[in-house]
Amino acid sequence: MTDVSLDILPPTRLAIAYVPAHLRPAFALLLQIDMRFGDIVRTAREPMIAQIKMAWWRDAFAEALDQRPRGEPLLQALTAVGGIIPMSALEALVSAWEELLGSDEWTQAVADKHTQLRAEAIFQTYANWAGSAQDVRPIGRLWAIETLRTAFPQRVADSATAPLAALPKGRALRPLSILNMSVRTASGPRLVWHALTGL
Repeated sequence: MTDVSLDILPPTRLAIAYVPAHLRPAFALLLQIDMRFGDIVRTAREPMIAQIKMAWWRDAFAEALDQRPRGEPLLQALTAVGGIIPMSALEALVSAWEELLGSDEWTQAVADKHTQLRAEAIFQTYANWAGSAQDVRPIGRLWAIETLRTAFPQRVADSATAPLAALPKGRALRPLSILNMSVRTASGPRLVWHALTGL
């Protein structure tokens, strides 16, 4: 795990621990970039400021590796993992968080677009890395809306939901099922049991 992942919460750390070693830095980085974008939205006093920051990130991702701005640890980590994280995933993360700007309350339609993009960027990207043909976006959308509700309890409409979906079976996608279970009000011991057994 890279240094930039040190502030990731314990349930997410557990999920990362189940990622194969050669994929772990990239997966941790995807989650860290997602967290950074959430912080941009949360701390910006004006939507325009957040939009400028998100545009900066979009432009930085589009730059050649040797042309990216220096001094930003997440960009340095992105360069370090090489091209394993597809540009489409990075663009989807930017778009997901941009979707929330300019509205005080996030309606079901806004939440749906946001969660679809984050599920595609993080969950489906990981499934592709793992060589799985399973569509994991449904469990990704539940994770995305519940993490959004936790971070922004006053802004997510009560109607904004994502349906429960069956967890993937097998060890290959265990990191994703751990993330999903972590937002289903699973206790710490229950989450660890799921990580160990898949049950």
